[in-house]
Amino acid sequence: MSRPAAEMHPNQAAFVEGVDHVLSAWTALELAVEHEWGGHDTHEKRDTLVDEIVDYFDTLVRKRQVPEPSDLEELLLDILDEDFSIALEDGSEKEVARVLCRMFGECKTGNFATVDKMAEEREKRSRGSAAQQSQTVARQGADESSDDGSDSDVSMEE
Repeated sequence: MSRPAAEMHPNQAAFVEGVDHVLSAWTALELAVEHEWGGHDTHEKRDTLVDEIVDYFDTLVRKRQVPEPSDLEELLLDILDEDFSIALEDGSEKEVARVLCRMFGECKTGNFATVDKMAEEREKRSRGSAAQQSQTVARQGADESSDDGSDSDVSMEE
């Protein structure tokens, strides 16, 4: 997301934020990023995807065209295949495209309800993920402290 927010209209800034939230909720994309299926620059490719989606909508506005989810689906499928080596078979691109088109229409009129909802959901996922990590660390600490010191449980990492 290389666009400085200070140069954007508030509606566009909200849309850019919303696109980022939608993509963060897309399981296929997040798995690709987490496991670097797009190579060592996978995180940058994900940020570029946000820009590409925003550019897609900007182009439609300039041409005075209405966004069609089916067109956006094709763009998403192409980018995921080329940049992240993902061949989707779950149809999730349809839902992502539908949400993005709806959110674009809302942001255009100054309605940020979907963006706000997506931000809240992302925050909940983030808190849940942090809590899970804390529990995992606590369990690992408990497991280590209960270890009797024997070497019978040799790990693969040694």
